[in-house]
Amino acid sequence: MEEFHKTISVTQAAALCAVGRTTVGYWIRSKKLAARRRGKIYEIPIQNLLYFLKANGQKIPAQLEKEVLNAPVFRTYQNCWCYYQDHSHGLKCQQCIVFKNKLQVCFSARNDGKLNCLVDCESCSYYLEAFYPRLQFIHQFNIPAAIVKDLYFWAGNPAMANLCEVHAKNLVGMGIEKIIHPRSLEQVISCVKRNALGDQEIQSECRIYIKNHQAGGLKIRCSVFLLNEPQGAFLIMAARELNERPVTWTNSFNRHCAELVRI
Repeated sequence: MEEFHKTISVTQAAALCAVGRTTVGYWIRSKKLAARRRGKIYEIPIQNLLYFLKANGQKIPAQLEKEVLNAPVFRTYQNCWCYYQDHSHGLKCQQCIVFKNKLQVCFSARNDGKLNCLVDCESCSYYLEAFYPRLQFIHQFNIPAAIVKDLYFWAGNPAMANLCEVHAKNLVGMGIEKIIHPRSLEQVISCVKRNALGDQEIQSECRIYIKNHQAGGLKIRCSVFLLNEPQGAFLIMAARELNERPVTWTNSFNRHCAELVRI
């Protein structure tokens, strides 16, 4: 947007919404409107204000209507220990490897053994609010589909969990080395590294082996799409090499998937 920066003050938010500063302050104190504290003042991310107004059925100010039309409205990312601010959970957070190392993606450390989470990602309110809305589109597919970023599964539909022979709730946060067979692991890691270095020309179709309890290694054919959001994430759609036709999509579908999660 041109009229505003990415964050606005309480005074600016009050003027936009035609309410008093005390009203905006109440929204923030009651945690209905997520804001960032900077010294003695609050900064309100535009995205959070839009999320709050839309979620509560309030009128969107004319100056912000363009922002709503451009993309889906989500809250800005927030660290898990900030999301869980109650005293009892906060004490546990201080002993967690995520808190100590300031990791933004908490579930990527789930298999480390030092993650002090009380619930599985699948039922975690933080994951469901901060991440799932951006990733849930994969459940529209009836073939195996997953989102992978930084060598971890960020999401996967039931068909992908079944293909990988894992429970759906365990797929989130699982490292790809738990799924990819050693004979294909180097190939996959190399692709991810090239993309991290700025190579946007990823291989759109490939054949790799995943681990399989009966066959040892199961050959699958994958279609891979680089997503706009989360940045650096891949949408992977798969099919068994021997039993199913290859998954092929047009460039327009590629762009559609990217637009589907652009924020």
